[in-house]
Amino acid sequence: MALPKLDEGSEHIVYVDAPVGRVMKVTRPMTFGESYYLENSVVCQRNCSPMDYLQRLQHWDFLFTSAPVPLGVTSHGQIVSEQAYITGNKPRQDAVDEFLTESGLRAVKKNCWLWSGVFDGLEIWVGDARDDNFVETPNGIVPIDVRVWSFLHIGHPYA
Repeated sequence: MALPKLDEGSEHIVYVDAPVGRVMKVTRPMTFGESYYLENSVVCQRNCSPMDYLQRLQHWDFLFTSAPVPLGVTSHGQIVSEQAYITGNKPRQDAVDEFLTESGLRAVKKNCWLWSGVFDGLEIWVGDARDDNFVETPNGIVPIDVRVWSFLHIGHPYA
């Protein structure tokens, strides 16, 4: 990729296109994040599929409207997405927690940065909701790298 690298983590390599104010996220080969669940009050995780990853972006956009937009897949099986480059400061964790509460979520395991809420019959979970994955802007807090997934909510007609 011809763009300069901005950052990288266990799941993505992030490139910046400064002139247009965008970042490109490229998943590592065959790496599409994790989702979490509780089993006997213990947080467990599972690896996600490419479809899980794309649904994550859809749920993220539904909740927060700041999700990356998927653009395609490389020949190495990496999902490429584009997101606005959001400038601001790292928020305090208590401000992130307040933002998540105001977004209709409740802490499942706050010390594990795990939240959930029920929206339109889906139980949507947000993981990795730690201050490093948000930016505080003049217009409020914006998630820039969270994990989002869903389950049909018990009691929903399709559950």
